[in-house]
Amino acid sequence: MTAGGGPVGPGGDRPAGGRLGGSPAAGPSPPAPPRTPSPPTAASGASFAAQPFATAAGPVAHGPDPAAAVLPYLPHEFPREGAPSLGRSLALDEGDLVLDGRSPDLALVVGAEALRQALELGVATQRGSDRLNTPFGFDRLALGAYAHDLPTRKEFLTMELVRCLSSDLRVTDVREVFFDDDPRYLELRPGIDEEDHRREVAAAHAARVHTVFAVVDTIASTALTLRARGTP
Repeated sequence: MTAGGGPVGPGGDRPAGGRLGGSPAAGPSPPAPPRTPSPPTAASGASFAAQPFATAAGPVAHGPDPAAAVLPYLPHEFPREGAPSLGRSLALDEGDLVLDGRSPDLALVVGAEALRQALELGVATQRGSDRLNTPFGFDRLALGAYAHDLPTRKEFLTMELVRCLSSDLRVTDVREVFFDDDPRYLELRPGIDEEDHRREVAAAHAARVHTVFAVVDTIASTALTLRARGTP
C-alpha cells in the first residue's frame, strides 16, 4: 500500500496540499477551470478506495460492482435520528484541493464520503511520517521488515488495517478484514462465477497484486466497506 497523505481527525481532514491554477506572472491570472473530485478508484499499489453502502440520504446511487467492492452483508441501513455526524472536509483529488464545479468555492465532502477520504488518507500515509502525530498512518515499511512469507504478510496487513482504521474516532468497530482469495469473499457474492473469480484472482496474484476488504461500523450506526489493493 503506497501513496502519500496527511493526518486527519474526527472533525475533518487536513488537506495534503493543493494547486488551484498557475501562479500569476504580471497582473491577475485568468481563472483556472474548476477541478472536480475524481470518483474513488482502487489502482494497484496506490489507493485505498471505499464504497459507502448507506448514507444519511439512504443507499448510495452507485451500486456495488464485483470488480469494485463486495455487496453489503447487512440490510440497507439508515443513520438513526440524531446520530452523530460523520464529518465534513475539503475534497481532495490525489492530494490536491479541488473547486466545486457549480461555484468558485472549494469542493466539500460530507458524511460517509468524508470518512472514506479520511480513512484513505490514513492508509496512504506512512506511520511516523507526521512529526506532530507519529501514531497516525499505516506502517507499510514494517511489512518488509518483519513479515517473511505471504500468510504472515496477510496477517500483518490485517492487524495493521485494524489498528489504522480504528484510530479514527468515527469508526466504532472494524468488523472484519478479508482478502479476495478468502472463502468469505465468495460468501458475500453468491451470484458470481467462482471459476471466473479464481482465474481473475490468480492473474492478479501472478502480478503480485492482492486485494483486501475491510468492513467498519461508524458512529452513525452504518457500515462502510473499503477496498485496498497493493503488493503485500
